[in-house]
Amino acid sequence: MLDLKVLLLASLLILAGCQTRSPSMSPAGYEPALVKGRLSVTGLKINPNFSLAQLDAQTQQLKISGAFGLGAIEVRFAGGQVQRGLVDQVEMSPTALQSAFGDATGLDIPLSVIPAWIRGLPDERHRWRSLESGFEQLGWQIVISRAPVSGYPQRIEAIKDKTKVILGIRLWQ
Repeated sequence: MLDLKVLLLASLLILAGCQTRSPSMSPAGYEPALVKGRLSVTGLKINPNFSLAQLDAQTQQLKISGAFGLGAIEVRFAGGQVQRGLVDQVEMSPTALQSAFGDATGLDIPLSVIPAWIRGLPDERHRWRSLESGFEQLGWQIVISRAPVSGYPQRIEAIKDKTKVILGIRLWQ
């Protein structure tokens, strides 16, 4: 159950940061078709892999998996909303996915904000505050270290209370 909680938390934080950039710092409006990397959650010994794919103009797919593919999570977004989710290959409706996420992590974060966060923007339906190197929304502080040439994030720290997730991005394609 702990692995599922970690993966669900990691999925939120990946989505919160994987293409995060300050609204004023968008590199030429280009959105990569694929982003890959690893997560590190402070205090936990699990470092899941992730991939985020832009399937078409309106659809994104996030996959997170632990060692040997155990504890896999897949979330598909369409038109800015959660379309479906799989947790360990069990399909869930958006409502069930939101409930499972809340139950597993204890976090009250609407999954509907994730499409905006994937683009590196705060969701306009919720209050947010711009920071020097990122933004803060729903209590999460997103701090971004960028690649010098491309301007895309190489390292993202998502911090809320005592939870700190470090996202290391190894591929922008």
